[in-house]
Amino acid sequence: MSSGSARARWLDVWSRAVIVPAWRRAAAVWVGTTIVAGLTFGPQAMHPSDLTGMALHHPSVGAVLAATWLLVFVPTARLLIRGDGAAYLRSLPGPTFAPKLLAIGALFVLQLPWLLLWTIGEGALGLVVVCAVTLVITVLALWRPPVMRAKWPGWKAEDTALRAIHLRGLRRRAGDALVRGAGLAILAGAAAGLFVRNNDLVDADAAIVGASVMAVVLVPAEVGVLLVILTTHRQTAWLAQSLGVSYATRVVSVVYTIAIVQLAATAIALGGYLLVAEPDKTSFAWIAGISMAVALSSALGCTRILIAAEDSPTVATRVVVGSTAVAALALLCLGLFDEFGVGALFAACALGLATVKQ
Repeated sequence: MSSGSARARWLDVWSRAVIVPAWRRAAAVWVGTTIVAGLTFGPQAMHPSDLTGMALHHPSVGAVLAATWLLVFVPTARLLIRGDGAAYLRSLPGPTFAPKLLAIGALFVLQLPWLLLWTIGEGALGLVVVCAVTLVITVLALWRPPVMRAKWPGWKAEDTALRAIHLRGLRRRAGDALVRGAGLAILAGAAAGLFVRNNDLVDADAAIVGASVMAVVLVPAEVGVLLVILTTHRQTAWLAQSLGVSYATRVVSVVYTIAIVQLAATAIALGGYLLVAEPDKTSFAWIAGISMAVALSSALGCTRILIAAEDSPTVATRVVVGSTAVAALALLCLGLFDEFGVGALFAACALGLATVKQ
């Protein structure tokens, strides 16, 4: 094999180990930003220059927008900058500069939504902003947090133990998914706030529309975390069976974990909504109550989806489709029954979960 052919093969393997996984992570970001763009921009809505102009002239808006993109994209950039997925290739002879150039190119290409927003909104100045934020992303991606020392757990009951195992699984395996989800949650709240603000909605009307927008945009934020929860549920099956833990206890532990994720994502989204929509106390109480109730109901529905997909060979696809279906059901219930739709959503999700077969 010639030297050129060997280098090309090395780069091909490196790209499959580094760029392809980064693209998979970026896909969720693209889906979330596409949904937000469809709701926010358009001939009768905002133009990208309106948002970028606000970011440049209002430090608080700019800080929120930049922080959101950092949270969303740093997990993807970490794969490109560190190249840990192709660490084994470092022991083999290969090109030195080509992987770095490919990583830099992918770093900008995978930021396409952010790049389009700023170049369409501000032109050359937008490119400067993108480069500055990319530099910050690179620094954050290079940072490695200290490894936490493992502690001996003090679990006294089987239900407490299972819930703690799920939460530890999130901390150890879903770090990047949680960071990306936090960014997408802020984006969901900001999109809901812009939608409500542009249509001059208040009180119950604002809450129904805002909660519906959040439910849809939060799907990409939660899918990665749901897959980690399902993995933990699968891996603890043998332990639960050997210890005589009931199947109902295992399902309740999954509901508990998903509810925490849903409520936390909704709380973060409400923070973004509060900054953008600037509602009064009554309007914010409405949307906080309805969106939190939707989150709890959706936790039941998502648990049903995860349990049904537990043994499926296409588990990832089923979780994505199922989570989208739960969000669509929330949208339908709120659209048909207004604030009373929360009760209909809870009843439907609870009924679905009750049909789980052991």
